Amino acid sequence: MIFFVFSYNRGPHLKNCIESIETCASNHRIIVFDDASNDSETQHILDEIETRHEVRRRSDKESSNQHGALYTNMQRAIDSVEEDCLICFLQDDTQLVRKIDEQDIQFIEDYFETFPNGGFLAPVFQKKITRQRTLDRFVFRPDRGTYVCEHRSRKQVAGVYYSDISITRSDRLRKANWTFLSGEFDNEQQAKASFLEMGYLPAPFAMWLPNPPAYRNKKKNVTFRLAEIVNQAGFYPFNIMDSETTEKLRKRSTEHAPIAEDYLTVAVEGLKKPWIYDPLRRYRLLRKLAKLEGFVRGLGRTKTPN
Repeated sequence: MIFFVFSYNRGPHLKNCIESIETCASNHRIIVFDDASNDSETQHILDEIETRHEVRRRSDKESSNQHGALYTNMQRAIDSVEEDCLICFLQDDTQLVRKIDEQDIQFIEDYFETFPNGGFLAPVFQKKITRQRTLDRFVFRPDRGTYVCEHRSRKQVAGVYYSDISITRSDRLRKANWTFLSGEFDNEQQAKASFLEMGYLPAPFAMWLPNPPAYRNKKKNVTFRLAEIVNQAGFYPFNIMDSETTEKLRKRSTEHAPIAEDYLTVAVEGLKKPWIYDPLRRYRLLRKLAKLEGFVRGLGRTKTPN
């Protein structure tokens, strides 16, 4: 399997992500695609990683959306693969949390062989902060051996057919004439037209780091900055799961979707649970302030001079 890791200005997070792959999947290939990071610490870490793995850099910033040139780099990644192989897409604020063994690889290979229209697998745990939604939406499918997300809302979402953090096969994407579009929801719709619902691994091995600082959206508003301070946004890597916890994960009843807080621990003590991944998520007052600030800013943009 090739691990493609997408990076931008989060040096410590990137270092942690790469080291987690080296620890948990040492016999697999790692390629980093960096989105023109201009942070000196990140550049130094990229140089250090380049002594062991491939690092491909962008010297330009063609895209100004909140994801930077992520999807451009994801397309560059799959275009660079000539052989038929498994691919795992990760980002710098994610990491592997347990060893990937032959049982995992065999499960993934069997899934794609059994389901020719299976496009993506999600290797991540579910979030405790959305536990009720997880219980309502995530259903185990014995015929597929994975969970699927039965999202019934009309709201535009990703995660039913596609996720930026996922596993796929290079030949599966080529056969579908897949080209990454400029947004996660657009790729969700594209995957819906081509593939089965994304399968969520019953024994996940990756996760987003909780409470990371945001770098891509350079124009953080005042409320967002306040939320990062209140929630102590920072660097909170996971401890690698031991064999006993991994076995507990694998042997649990599939009636219970895997929740991150039930199996993972962070290396930094004192981080409040449930973990959050968006600083505005925990406190409703901050979300209301963010909406108010957005409304006021919108009035300022639409106001015309006399």
